[in-house]
Amino acid sequence: MKGRALLVLAAWMLGRAAYAADAQDCSDAILADVADWAHIRGELVPYSEPGGLIVAAACKAMPGQPDTVIAAIAFDTHHEGPEHENGSKEQVVALVDGRADKVIAAARSTVQEDALTQIDTHSYRIDTAPYRLSPTVRAFGVVFDSAARGPSCPDASADSELTLWVRDGRQLRAVFGSNLRGWVSTQGTACAAGTGDARSEDADMTIGVEKTTSHGFADLSITAHITENVRKNGQFADGRRRTARDVLKYDGKSYGIDMFRNFWYPDSVK
Repeated sequence: MKGRALLVLAAWMLGRAAYAADAQDCSDAILADVADWAHIRGELVPYSEPGGLIVAAACKAMPGQPDTVIAAIAFDTHHEGPEHENGSKEQVVALVDGRADKVIAAARSTVQEDALTQIDTHSYRIDTAPYRLSPTVRAFGVVFDSAARGPSCPDASADSELTLWVRDGRQLRAVFGSNLRGWVSTQGTACAAGTGDARSEDADMTIGVEKTTSHGFADLSITAHITENVRKNGQFADGRRRTARDVLKYDGKSYGIDMFRNFWYPDSVK
């Protein structure tokens, strides 16, 4: 699967470059507003600079509310720097009133970095697709792409983590989470060398808002668009294509958060 792994890595790098090109930069004023809300003091410059606090930052105006900015920012409050791979970062997701220069709702959490989770400059992307959960509630998404290398010989993997947030007064609440891409080995092993036969499947997932409702919020669907990858006699080719679908219902608090969804796996590996 070495050739396939290189193709997947190349696609991942192209995807991250595309996110970088689709700039979602945060202004100095937004960075200052969010840092002030979180009581974080210091240099609001990239953490690659001496004393810098900003690991990653993405900002985008809320559709229909151009004065409200969605911000996702990671702060290096322990001054670990880019070389520290297993540290901790402070993450703040916020709605900022650009006219008043103040945070109107936010959520703060600590991200513990490890072999699977690492934040870098391009880790965040704001998703403002029309996640209309009720006539009065529109969610927004934050997509997280880890910079961690991950295990060298996995049987399965997941990346591009989407979290949907809704406003609850002055707080933001996560109501849904899912990986948007996945991969699973179905025959052979990912690290097998030579010309042995092997198969795997890739899935790209899309989120839909359904017409049915549960506890006042629309049901959400996850559709996995799956491509089989075949290695036979040392040659790689695409195999069959299929889709799988799952519908999630709001339980009054959330739809569930699972960043390693496997509903789309073939029966042979479930």
